[in-house]
Amino acid sequence: MAVETASHPTSLMDLPVEIRLEIYQHLFHLPAFNKFARANDTSAIVHAGLLLANRQINAEATPLLYSDNTFLAHPTLLASFPRLRARYGPVKESAVLPRIRRFHVEVRLDCDLPYDQAAVTKSFSGLDELSIDVVQSMYLGVGHRNLNKFEGVRGVKRVHIAGSTTGFEEYVRWLEGVMQSEPGTQVEDFKPSQCGWSDRLARVHY
Repeated sequence: MAVETASHPTSLMDLPVEIRLEIYQHLFHLPAFNKFARANDTSAIVHAGLLLANRQINAEATPLLYSDNTFLAHPTLLASFPRLRARYGPVKESAVLPRIRRFHVEVRLDCDLPYDQAAVTKSFSGLDELSIDVVQSMYLGVGHRNLNKFEGVRGVKRVHIAGSTTGFEEYVRWLEGVMQSEPGTQVEDFKPSQCGWSDRLARVHY
């Protein structure tokens, strides 16, 4: 990658590191994840080959690709084999997985989840950002039982839970606070009296 000037060609590596970092940011940073958005953010994948140019570019740009973008958690393996977007292949290289600091996970409330609380705690504790999309097929059909698996997560800088949370909004706000608490923090159980009426009704069926 070079730019012809009147005197001599200027390569990317001739530029100040600050400018190189701005270029990497433009090439590798995707817009915030939105499951309803149209697929128009392929630039980060198209330019990922730049990471293979040389070791210095790889060292400078790799943190931007993996640390600054939100990845989709695997539906069963969570932080293993995440995807940058649903249509892209999964990240398989174990060496770069710890660099991923932002995850989006879909949690179904109307079926048993294929992972336990220990797996959730290990996958998502200590992240920079975690967004949880709560999904159920029936409006007000179930309670927050499946979200309980996230109660062991700690040390996340920013947590956002959205979706089908009608009836247990207080629990959602409580859980967001729990996940943002310091690692090792012991918290009191959420009081059932704080649950919404639909959540209390759903408990009767469990």
